[in-house]
Amino acid sequence: MKTAWIATNERTAHQSSFGGAFGRGLARHGFKVVYGRRNSFKHTDLLVVWSTRNQQLIQAQLATGREVCILERGYIGDRFKWTSVSFGGGLNGRATFRGPFEDGSRWDKHFSHLMQPWSDRPDGYALLLQQVPGDMSLRGVDIETFYKRVKGVFPGVKVRAHPNRRPCHGAAYDGMLTSLQDDLAGARLAITWNSNSGVDAVLAGVPTIAMDKGSMAWDVAGHALETPGRPDRTRWAHAMAWKQWAYIELESGYCWETVRG
Repeated sequence: MKTAWIATNERTAHQSSFGGAFGRGLARHGFKVVYGRRNSFKHTDLLVVWSTRNQQLIQAQLATGREVCILERGYIGDRFKWTSVSFGGGLNGRATFRGPFEDGSRWDKHFSHLMQPWSDRPDGYALLLQQVPGDMSLRGVDIETFYKRVKGVFPGVKVRAHPNRRPCHGAAYDGMLTSLQDDLAGARLAITWNSNSGVDAVLAGVPTIAMDKGSMAWDVAGHALETPGRPDRTRWAHAMAWKQWAYIELESGYCWETVRG
């Protein structure tokens, strides 16, 4: 019997909830599932963790040649109702996802209504989508220097601060009081390092620049500080639909049946 160690944070509601559902789905497929603290981890066939912050734990498991599964927030729609499931120990665009990516039925069922035609707003503003300093997706990145570059290339850029970021030293962020949808509605293009808001921008039809391969919008975004194109998003969208899962799909075992490889 294969074993799985679910090492999510039991003091964090969404981690324990979705981690528990995923574990019950694994049990339906014959796994012996252990729910344990991360600091008491013992090597197992499958390590399941939330996010990639605990690199020591992830690398220890990978060193044995055994599998690591990363759970994180979803990317499309209500991110609190969907959980991404990936492998390999990487985050977002640096992770390995599994699924029948050419099958568009899941996209059509759950998400197709979210895709808007590409917009053309020559008089719109450039929208800078900021991120929280210290986020795992920004490891090793001098993000403030990047923001300064963007402001130099796109004069009058509208800055949208991440909702979790607080203004400091009296700085004013003009994107703090409006919704992301409102900010995107007036944008001719959007710029991000690798924020998941880049996915929202692409879905809203706003041509998007993503500078890091870790961005989930990478395949349909430009990668330089210049006017991006408007590529076909069909294959990207169909694949994205298989990269996030609802609670009931985790718990029923349907998710594992699809992604186990």
